[in-house]
Amino acid sequence: MATPVISVERVTKRFAGHTAVRELSLTVPTGGIFGLLGPNGAGKTTTIRMLLSILTPDEGRVVLLGQQASGRQLSERIGYLPEERGLYPKMKVLDQLAFLGEAKGLSRWDARKRARSWLERLGLGDWVMKKVSDLSKGMQQKVQFAGALQHEPELVILDEPFGGLDPVNSQMMRDVVVDVARSGRTVLFSTHIM
Repeated sequence: MATPVISVERVTKRFAGHTAVRELSLTVPTGGIFGLLGPNGAGKTTTIRMLLSILTPDEGRVVLLGQQASGRQLSERIGYLPEERGLYPKMKVLDQLAFLGEAKGLSRWDARKRARSWLERLGLGDWVMKKVSDLSKGMQQKVQFAGALQHEPELVILDEPFGGLDPVNSQMMRDVVVDVARSGRTVLFSTHIM
């Protein structure tokens, strides 16, 4: 049997007397689309943050990509779309994506090339030289989505990726997620919407 992409063993996380995640165990195999489904406050985002070493579990163990290394150490192999936007509003869209690509190990030239390709694919080709602040929230979501995928990570983690998107853009992003999974990579996303 292949090594799972994610292995979580009896993980618990508490905040000031509140237990956000209690003794969670899960295994995610390589390739495919997997979801953390639950209502707001169920611990989905906390779990994702523990996977990525943004938060440290109080108890239990997390293994990513077959290693007990931190999410930060594996950053170039992981794509992450957080629930809240993290873009620089005064940067041009192309520069923002190139910056994110370089942060994941791409050369400047390759990052810019991939950024342009992703912007075209997501219908933002005309916005390349606009400031991020000129984009609607949905357009910013697509930019951040492209930033999570452009370095072709083995594991893609999307936290509430379809929130705030209209049906057309939600479908466009779903199609991309399916393509990523078909390429043999693994997608884990959280949602409270079935």
